[in-house]
Amino acid sequence: MAASLISFQCVMLLCMAMFMVLGHGSSLSRNEHLEMKKLLQSLNKPAVKSIKYANGDIFDCIDIYKQPAFDHPLMKNYTIPKIPTSPPRGRINNAYASFNGSSVVRLQDGGCPDGTVPIRRVQMEDIRRAGSISNFGKKHGIHGPSSGGSINGLPGNHHWTKIDTKAGQFYGTQASFNVWKPEVRSLDHSSSSKLWVVAADQSELNTIEAGWTVDGRLYGDLEPRFFIYWTSDGYRNTGCFNTLCSGFVSVHKQVPIGAAISPVSKEGGDQFTVVISVWKDQREWWLYINDEVVGFWPQQFFNHLNTKADKLMWGGEVSSPNDGDLPPMGSGLNPTEHNFYAYKRACYTLVTFSSSMAITSSRSALLTSINLMTGRSASH
Repeated sequence: MAASLISFQCVMLLCMAMFMVLGHGSSLSRNEHLEMKKLLQSLNKPAVKSIKYANGDIFDCIDIYKQPAFDHPLMKNYTIPKIPTSPPRGRINNAYASFNGSSVVRLQDGGCPDGTVPIRRVQMEDIRRAGSISNFGKKHGIHGPSSGGSINGLPGNHHWTKIDTKAGQFYGTQASFNVWKPEVRSLDHSSSSKLWVVAADQSELNTIEAGWTVDGRLYGDLEPRFFIYWTSDGYRNTGCFNTLCSGFVSVHKQVPIGAAISPVSKEGGDQFTVVISVWKDQREWWLYINDEVVGFWPQQFFNHLNTKADKLMWGGEVSSPNDGDLPPMGSGLNPTEHNFYAYKRACYTLVTFSSSMAITSSRSALLTSINLMTGRSASH
């Protein structure tokens, strides 16, 4: 009886969350609706080809020089640099990182034609879930991931658990994340596992973030997805998730930002990972997943990360609205017993980082294994 009641309450909460989102959308003024249509037209470029998935995702194959990044004045007459063939040496060995196998983030049927890149199509419902155009695709009220625990200034519960380096000069990092589908209960909750590349702090904070997330408000479902984020002013005005503003430049015709990830790890069963790398060459910060180059952040969008990073971080982040219960972080299971028990139950991350800009075999790297805190994360 108790279990049935809990299930019923969860269903009701989900229905209420969906009702509130749809209710907000139905009460839009004519001007708000027109502004949303204008934003859709700006983000959804003419497609050479479109690929539709059963989950409702549509990825449009866009001319590489017509993707949203090139709408920014700073990108006028910009030429995409030579694409690196592989991440720097000294990285995580994939055979070690992927104990059972790699999760896949890749388009079907060969992906997009040459000269085009996949961009996830934005729907009107995506903007409505954000509550406003100014909120769409952005984090708000965050003062930056400078210390663990709760994030001051963000409404509701918003916590992370992480490890980080001491202040220094850094030019890259790589992390292997085992991918889970945590039991996030509503579209207003989120749970992610990711890396941060950071320079400066507070209102001057520059950060690049990449990993996997379950974020119903952003995507409209509760599936784990590949995501990125950037800001150059402490999350105030600049930056966004994925390609929802000018910033990140996609270059891979088969690897889409914002796509669902599969397969996922199972408690006591097979573990599946994604290996995510962010490395700086002489100018750009390049993003890789499973050793495939996805794209880059041009240096002109940053005023501190344009030269180097001051700190690197790896961990998890969860949020819920109105001081509600936090969703699980990672697997949602605590590794309370011996290591073998923890291995197939805890969310783990393998990391390496570099303090050398030279992309050679002599670069300095550190490899370590981390068990992230799971379940509720308290302030500390």
